[in-house]
Amino acid sequence: MVEITRRNFLGAIGVGAGGLAAGGTLAGCTGSGTAGESGTDFAMPTFQAAPELEIEPFHTSDTPGMQNVYTEQVTTFFKSVDREPGSGGTVTSFQLTWGEPSDPLEENQYWQELNERLGVSFEPTFVPQPTFDQKFSTMLASGEVPDLVFVNDQSAVNLQGIRDGAFADLSDVLAGDNILEWPNLAARKEEIWRASLKDGRIYQVPSTVWAITSLIAMRTDLLEQTGIGTAPTDADQLLTVLREVTALGTGPGGQPVYGVSKYDPPMWRWIFKTGPDWRLGDDGGLVFVAQTEEYRQMLTWLANAWDEGVFDPVAMTANPADIVSGSGLQYRSVTDSFTALGFTQNEMDTPGAKMDFFDVPGYDGTAPVITRNVPYGRSTCVSAAAAEDEDRLVEILNVLDYLSAPYGSEEALFIGSGIEGRHFEFDEHGVPTSTNEHTTELGVQYVGVTSGANDYYGHPENARWGESFSRVMENMAQHSIVRPLEGLETESNTFITKGAQLKQLWDDFERGVVTGRESVDDLDAFVENYMGQGGEQVRSEYERLLGEREQ
Repeated sequence: MVEITRRNFLGAIGVGAGGLAAGGTLAGCTGSGTAGESGTDFAMPTFQAAPELEIEPFHTSDTPGMQNVYTEQVTTFFKSVDREPGSGGTVTSFQLTWGEPSDPLEENQYWQELNERLGVSFEPTFVPQPTFDQKFSTMLASGEVPDLVFVNDQSAVNLQGIRDGAFADLSDVLAGDNILEWPNLAARKEEIWRASLKDGRIYQVPSTVWAITSLIAMRTDLLEQTGIGTAPTDADQLLTVLREVTALGTGPGGQPVYGVSKYDPPMWRWIFKTGPDWRLGDDGGLVFVAQTEEYRQMLTWLANAWDEGVFDPVAMTANPADIVSGSGLQYRSVTDSFTALGFTQNEMDTPGAKMDFFDVPGYDGTAPVITRNVPYGRSTCVSAAAAEDEDRLVEILNVLDYLSAPYGSEEALFIGSGIEGRHFEFDEHGVPTSTNEHTTELGVQYVGVTSGANDYYGHPENARWGESFSRVMENMAQHSIVRPLEGLETESNTFITKGAQLKQLWDDFERGVVTGRESVDDLDAFVENYMGQGGEQVRSEYERLLGEREQ
């Protein structure tokens, strides 16, 4: 494996210790920061917040891991990009797509409008999600790397592309105040850049993400029929609630119901306070979570709950369409419950159903433990070959800056919703709502980058849940923890090469125990096998990286 070094990439893109100043010329200054101040050999990019919105938040918070909550819709949009369109050149991309391929340029009014706004000919290569890693490898092997490449650095294949030199080191280009040339790229806090560093350098422009992206939803119409109600305080009470919901048999309209219809591991790890996959032990070393007493208790409880029938028998399915039953509790994304129509749509689809957000209890009657997400999402990298040309690099970053426009901007409205009257109309709340026509035109812009405050923007139809959403999320944030390996999880060579296989091994065992195919008594043997197949190497590499971080 090729090690990433500063020399490798500075030579690859022809950029020295300086960055790109206004006007696109190389400068010897990296901005207001001093190289090395932040633990790197360059000044971390200066953070510049996106313009404030002309709406007031419903809930504000200074709690780490919690975002402000909005229940109003932006109706006045600001302009986030104040520059002339590009020179008319070409910018290529390699990007993930779901569903049908985008319509070709000559038939695609959205694409034509995007090109006009960008001032370049934007030429994306679309890759369906199921074949993305395979096509990614083929693209790298060809040596023809597009200008902008969608990268998921939790994928070993994608990460290998960064390590092998396919992508430009942007550290000095974006260092300090240099990044202010691209205000939308600058609308990312230092913690986001820092967590995505590779070998202490910037090779990817990361997306902003919520620290907590999911929660637990409940059907209050079902839980209120139990003896304990909607607020069980520990694992024993929770099992009683789920057992009694299942015993109802059906909900409003005759739909079959279970305590839980789909098995989602994170919600149980919150309740049983297992924490992240690797925890710091009392001696300062790393402990695999499956070696902890909390994890053993979780498996024991889940196996008993499954045996009692509180899970839908198809709860382990990988196909959501297989699940037709209602559920007392559900693990839900924030988007699926609050920021889109979510709960409002759920209640319309199931007359008599009443939805709300569930306060997560700890299994022992104390608070839960919520592990925060890595503070960045999937990213976009710039081709090392393309970055050798300074003018072209500026144009590529201009395009990425436009595509990274934050919520509330004119650019983000166009990027996400398209052309008013063709792709969307504003509803009575001012929400851009799809016309359900020409939708296949919109896949052109997806390069997986978002910026801005990334607050929780609730759909106005869900405003009546604003208080319970804010309370539940605030409580989760107050009892949330940062992963001890934040910023290091993709730095283990063994994780890169064996992480997917180890995850599958673990998932198969856990699900086997829960469904009775395996036994909790075999947990120690599983851990020994897991560590022997690469887990011990991962642990050792992570401990070395932690030691280097502390030096």
